[in-house]
Amino acid sequence: MQNHPFDLTSAGFKRDPFPTLRAMRQVSPIVRTKMPFVGNVWVTTTYASTSEVLRSKEIFVTNPRNAGRRGMAGFRWWMPSTLRAITSNMLGKDEPDHRRLRKIVETAFLGQSIQSMQTKISHLATTQLNTLERQAIENDGQVDLIKYFSRPFPLAVICELLGLPEQDRHRILRWGVRFTNIKNSVDLFRAFPAIWKISHYFREQFEHSKNQTSEGMISDLVSAEQHGNQLTEEELLATAFLLLLAGHETTVHLITAGILTLLKHPTQKEQLVQDWSRSGTAIDELLRYNSTVQTTEPRYVATDMEFHGIHLRRGDTVMPFLAAANADPMQFEHPETFDINRSPNQHLAFGSGIHTCLGLRLAKAEASTALQQIFTRFPKIELAVPATEVAWGKGVGTRSILSLPIRIRPAR
Repeated sequence: MQNHPFDLTSAGFKRDPFPTLRAMRQVSPIVRTKMPFVGNVWVTTTYASTSEVLRSKEIFVTNPRNAGRRGMAGFRWWMPSTLRAITSNMLGKDEPDHRRLRKIVETAFLGQSIQSMQTKISHLATTQLNTLERQAIENDGQVDLIKYFSRPFPLAVICELLGLPEQDRHRILRWGVRFTNIKNSVDLFRAFPAIWKISHYFREQFEHSKNQTSEGMISDLVSAEQHGNQLTEEELLATAFLLLLAGHETTVHLITAGILTLLKHPTQKEQLVQDWSRSGTAIDELLRYNSTVQTTEPRYVATDMEFHGIHLRRGDTVMPFLAAANADPMQFEHPETFDINRSPNQHLAFGSGIHTCLGLRLAKAEASTALQQIFTRFPKIELAVPATEVAWGKGVGTRSILSLPIRIRPAR
């Protein structure tokens, strides 16, 4: 079947995805196109089709071998063992392996109460805003929000959650930046040294936790046991890497796109500032409207089938397109309109089904804290460039801003 030429990775699409999402829906609830790394792939375009793929764990599987394939989409035999290890996490597992791994991680995650961490999250946000303010003072009020707040703040939170030493955060940040916006194979090769360094670092942390009891999820994961099962070192590595990347990078984009969106909608920003009890619905709307995580991991068709009028074959690759689901007018009234009072708002920003994001409560807590502290401390915050000049990344499956220059009036 012929592919549809939808460009889902260009800066133009990232800046304004709604026209393309409308065009995709007009074709079919699921369309065939080509994406970097993944190749030829079916992409869902509606809330119903996306939700069905996410929830149908027997028909749409995450392990390609359960669909008769030798390996995952875009995966090559020449990838080094370290990369194969870190991608072998629970997101790519079907039952019962997924259930075993998720229970172990959930046990460790629940041991780190988000409510009990709230004071620490607030302190980390304040500390990073102090750095942002100092940088602004040195540059006549202009500063990059991502470099001095949106990226280091969530990193500090996830390092705190994992139990990683504070003095290591700068090098973790330096390594992490190398693989957060991979667009092609060249970028992937360039990121190998950073991936190897992070993997080596985690292995050192595992050994430390085995020999000395410490706080944090790394220590909890090392000692976690569910029904006689423990994580192997490779599973530990994949899980730690997933928690670091997913628990950090996605929140970077949520906060950054959230600030930009509210600055572009000053009336709704003012409503929020005047009543922070709206923050829950506001965060949900930012998650839906921006859909910074645009797709999930690929799914594979386990058996030949008819799906929303399209014949799918065993082994076909399907990408549940969360951004398309969140812009579907059959589910959301006026979906291309930003509304912080939208209710109900059953968005799919965190996925659905057995692979629903474990860190959704943490991400919401971080975003809520970030918005409240920034707009309270810097009520005159504004963009330092026209919104049309904000630079968007071209990463696969993620809607990210590369730099967000803002101008603030430092607090006195």
